[in-house]
Amino acid sequence: MPAITNCISGIPNALATAAGPRHDAVMRRVPPNYDGVHVLWDNRSVCSGRVSFGQVRYQPGGFCGPRVQRDYQLVLLHSGDCEVRVDTSRHILRVGLAYLFRPGHREHFRFSTTTETHHSWCSITPKFFPAALRRELNVVPALGVPCSESFHRILSAAFLSRPAAARVIEALGLALFTEFLDLAYQTHGANRGDDAVRRALRHMEDRFSDETCLATAHQAAGCSVNALIYKFTHETGFTPARYLWKLRTEKGLTMLAETGLTVAEIAYKCGFKNPFHFSRLIRQHHGHSPRELRRRAWA
Repeated sequence: MPAITNCISGIPNALATAAGPRHDAVMRRVPPNYDGVHVLWDNRSVCSGRVSFGQVRYQPGGFCGPRVQRDYQLVLLHSGDCEVRVDTSRHILRVGLAYLFRPGHREHFRFSTTTETHHSWCSITPKFFPAALRRELNVVPALGVPCSESFHRILSAAFLSRPAAARVIEALGLALFTEFLDLAYQTHGANRGDDAVRRALRHMEDRFSDETCLATAHQAAGCSVNALIYKFTHETGFTPARYLWKLRTEKGLTMLAETGLTVAEIAYKCGFKNPFHFSRLIRQHHGHSPRELRRRAWA
C-alpha cells in the first residue's frame, strides 16, 4: 500500500533481513504505525508521481496503521486474512475481492496472526482523477467486488512496466479504477446514480469554497430541498450539508500535505469561516491537529 512505501522509502531491502542481527537498527528507522518485522517483500512495486502499484506479503501478526488515507486506493487480497478499521467501522477483507479505500479516513490494517497474508494495491492521488471519475468513486458502494480477468490483466501489466514508464503506469492505474467501478455497479446492482445527486456533487466539487455552495447546490440539483436530502443520503450516506463539510475537510487535508499555506489560509480557501472550525473537524475525525498531520505527511 502507498502508506507502506511512503513510510519506509529507501529501506525495503533492509526489512527482508529484519529478523537477523540488524533487527534493532532496522526497527529504529521504521515509524511506530508500520510493522517492519512481520513483512516479506516481494520487491514488486512501480510508481509515478501520481500512481503506484505494489505487492507485499505479511508474516503472521503484521499490521499497517493507524494512518490517514491520502489517496484513492484499491486493495486485493490474494491469500491470508485481513481486518481493517476505517474510522469507527470494522471490515473483514475476503480473498479474491477488490476493495476501495477513499481519502480522508483513518485506517488500521491487521493481518492474520496464524498465516502469511499476500495482497496487492493500486493507489492514485485525488487530483489525478478526472472530476467525473472522482465523483463516481465518492458514491459507489465501498464493498468488495469479485475481480474480472481484465482486472487481473491490468494489475499484472503494471508490474511488467518499466519503472521509468510513468505514462504507462498512470494509464494502467486509471484503467484499473475504471474497471473496478464497472464491476462494482454490476456486482451490487447499482446504477450510475440519480441525476439530481450527480449535479449536486459536481457543483460541490467545483464550488466547495463558496459561502453559498450548499444553497446553490440545491438549485443545481433541480429538485426540492427535501427530495435532494433524501436522494443524497440514500446514495452517499451523508446529508448534503455533512457531505460538503467532509469535502472541505478532505480538500484541506490535501492542501496540508501538498502546499506550504498556513492552517488559517487553508481554512479560508476551503470555505471555513475560521481556522478553529477547520482544526476542530480535523482533530475530531483524524485524531490529530492539522500541524501534526502536516508534519507526518512531510516526514
